[in-house]
Amino acid sequence: MWPGEEQEACRQLVAPPLLSRHGQHDGCQVSGSSATPCEVRLVLPYPPSANTYWKPSRGRGLVPSGEALAYKATVARLVAATGAQPLAGPVRLSLTAFRPRRVGDLDNTLKVLGDALNGLAWLDDEQVVAIHAERADDAKAPRVELVATAKRHATPEEAAAHRQARAERAAKARATRNRNRAAKAKGQVSRKRLADLATPAVKRVRVGGAVG
Repeated sequence: MWPGEEQEACRQLVAPPLLSRHGQHDGCQVSGSSATPCEVRLVLPYPPSANTYWKPSRGRGLVPSGEALAYKATVARLVAATGAQPLAGPVRLSLTAFRPRRVGDLDNTLKVLGDALNGLAWLDDEQVVAIHAERADDAKAPRVELVATAKRHATPEEAAAHRQARAERAAKARATRNRNRAAKAKGQVSRKRLADLATPAVKRVRVGGAVG
């Protein structure tokens, strides 16, 4: 879990939301043929290492660890503080990651950030079409400064529908895993029963030389 002081420092760095007359974050507008991109601008705590962010789970591959879930919860609170809906349509992401130490590669940092921001800064990670990322070092204030832009924000209804669809997909995946586990367990029991039934015949062959 992130220390309280670090969380508070990061909250103070988050750019305050700018609301348009429609109540939408950052006042993105369309005027004639020109458009001002909508954006989600954040300063986040530096993320956990990819090695500790995911953990193996039997039958599920890699899943977020406890440390990952704590980080995702922190990101969710910071995104909610901006008052912004997730971005809709193609997203362009620009960021600078300030490392606490001179270890860790930028590629893994991007993977962790993408997972933590998915469904929050944008609806789905497949929307991200361009990434400009830089790495720097700041032992006193490790963080990630980022700006994600798109032509528009999702409506509250679109965001809610997307969350519902994700929940349904997750529930379907859980049901499939449970059926597979049950089928595997049933198959193991059936094989054991067959082995038990075959055991007396095997013994008779060994003792008498023939089964009968």
